[in-house]
Amino acid sequence: MVNSEISEKAGLLADAIARSSELADLRRTEDAMAADQSAQQLIAELQKAQERFMEKEQSNSEPSEADKNAVDEIETKVEGNPAIVAYMTAQDNFTQMLDSVNKILAGAIAGATGGCSCQDDTCDPGGCEPGGCGSGGCGCSGN
Repeated sequence: MVNSEISEKAGLLADAIARSSELADLRRTEDAMAADQSAQQLIAELQKAQERFMEKEQSNSEPSEADKNAVDEIETKVEGNPAIVAYMTAQDNFTQMLDSVNKILAGAIAGATGGCSCQDDTCDPGGCEPGGCGSGGCGCSGN
């Protein structure tokens, strides 16, 4: 059974993430990308080219230079599509936010097991993120 305090805090964290600007941007850019016919066409082309490339690799047949160039050419077009770029940027920002949350949780757990001591602002090797306890790497708030 989950500790009620932990469950409550996890619910608050989930609500905060659900209300975050990062998630709102991700959803907005995903909708825009889905509505953009050129973006959808490029994504479909890229998937087909990648599948052909993978099929050749899996059949122990070396993909030709033309196969490699086809994938590279479509990837370049994908990277130039504003709707796809906006979505990829939003996805990266959302992932970075989740990674930050995960680091805080991991730091707090490491601190609870002796990896960090925020009372004296010292950290055992490998116990904290760069910057030490004062940076929040131990789940501490600016000692």
